[in-house]
Amino acid sequence: MIKVCHRYTINEDEAIESLNASFLKVVKNLGALKDVDSIGGWVKQIAVNTSIDFFRSKKKYTERNRFTIDTEYSTVEHTHFNFDFTESKMDSREIFKLIQQLPDMTREVLNLAAIDGYSHREVANMLNISEEASRWHLHKARKLMIEKLEQINYTHKPKKYEAR
Repeated sequence: MIKVCHRYTINEDEAIESLNASFLKVVKNLGALKDVDSIGGWVKQIAVNTSIDFFRSKKKYTERNRFTIDTEYSTVEHTHFNFDFTESKMDSREIFKLIQQLPDMTREVLNLAAIDGYSHREVANMLNISEEASRWHLHKARKLMIEKLEQINYTHKPKKYEAR
């Protein structure tokens, strides 16, 4: 669960604080768990929700939401976030570090929509933003990740050795 919490926070201390709050909620609400077999998903959902609440409480939420949505993106029905990492030499820690470099709200939307699989409507409700803003942030995350990956691929290409 620390990995789940860390995706929604900026640093290790915040992730641990969010994790502790999550487990406190789990312990307090164990009586509400109806199916013991679903405890993993139940705990993960609590961790995600607690991390989002933590995110809201620690940031100047209204200031982060001030942006202009480019009309080019506001009509986008579906924004897909598809990367094929199967041929990539990057490990999950390197990808995680790239995601952590994204702007806060953009990173939150990416985590919720692309990684955790929530719809734009659900993301919008969780983060108190419009569905359009959710789409915009996901598009922005995709664009920034592509740029970061292209920079890494460019800088990590093997050098060709010329015969002398």
